[in-house]
Amino acid sequence: MMAVLDPRAGQYSLLITDDDESCRDSLKDIFEPKGYITYLASCGREAVKIARTVDVDLLILDVHLPDYSGLETFKIIKKEIRFGIPCIFISGEITKELQIDLISANAYTLISKPINVNILKDSVEQVIAKYYWK
Repeated sequence: MMAVLDPRAGQYSLLITDDDESCRDSLKDIFEPKGYITYLASCGREAVKIARTVDVDLLILDVHLPDYSGLETFKIIKKEIRFGIPCIFISGEITKELQIDLISANAYTLISKPINVNILKDSVEQVIAKYYWK
């Protein structure tokens, strides 16, 4: 059964961090028409800077970034900016160690690249429903 997007989607913001510009732009093009506000970052430092300046509801982080790893970026944002922020990780290279690390860090989920858009959309909707719908 497909999740039905709540009309309140427009009040939620996503911080999409990936060093691949076409991936960032593709994700923006998927979520903005659904009413989400999107912020784009090409590296961990940029993601942290954005998270400090705007209210972000959900992180979508590539595991492999040119400066901090996605996991380091998530930990910095959780420690310094917002402890309870949910995060969906994406990666082209999934290992058992990575999965264990992400579970330990309390990541919401890990999605493999190339990204299945329907899985990502469903995951975002599930996060919003779990963390924000009252």
